[in-house]
Amino acid sequence: MPTLEQVENEVAQLSKADQQSLLDWLENIVEDELEFTDAFKAKIDTAKHDIAEGRGRIVQP
Repeated sequence: MPTLEQVENEVAQLSKADQQSLLDWLENIVEDELEFTDAFKAKIDTAKHDIAEGRGRIVQP
């Protein structure tokens, strides 16, 4: 198995388009492994409830 340094060297030799494709692929892998935890879902539900009850504020950019 190649080392991280070897992989980095190989990636540096790729075209910009291939580097972007690799980045997209890696992002998809990481995203697929993420899951909403029950605690995070509870925070979303609480926030939705707070907004529905008028307990929120509008932030202007």
